[in-house]
Amino acid sequence: MDPTNPLDPIIRILVALLMALAGTGVAIQPAPPPAVPPPQARPPIQGPLSRSPTIIEAVEVTPLESYPYQLQLVVRGYQPDGCQAPVQVEQRREGNAVFVEIFRELPQGIMCTMQIVPYSDTIRLEGGFESGAYQIYVNGQLIEITL
Repeated sequence: MDPTNPLDPIIRILVALLMALAGTGVAIQPAPPPAVPPPQARPPIQGPLSRSPTIIEAVEVTPLESYPYQLQLVVRGYQPDGCQAPVQVEQRREGNAVFVEIFRELPQGIMCTMQIVPYSDTIRLEGGFESGAYQIYVNGQLIEITL
């Protein structure tokens, strides 16, 4: 060390402090992050429900090997929004006409994400079908079949 250097005493003091700190084993630790409260569960939205029909793009009717015939529908389409609600299927029969409604029930005025959600399902029609011509309406879309 050079006695004529004016920084020499400062360097010696800094080196001594560093050695003292290193010898004590004191470690500087950051403060723990603040605790985040758990998210509050949203209460279910209540009120009147309205039907949101599934948009139907294609329907295939498949007769099953049985007598009287059993019919199943292979349905493809989409939900017009991102609301998470179970899909419901209702069907009724009037003579040789079968009406199938595919929908979700959503609270009125609910806000949903703007996304299209694909839908596909195989739906077995209730009851047996004798030989003849039938009209099957799926959300208003007509499919005609002769057995």
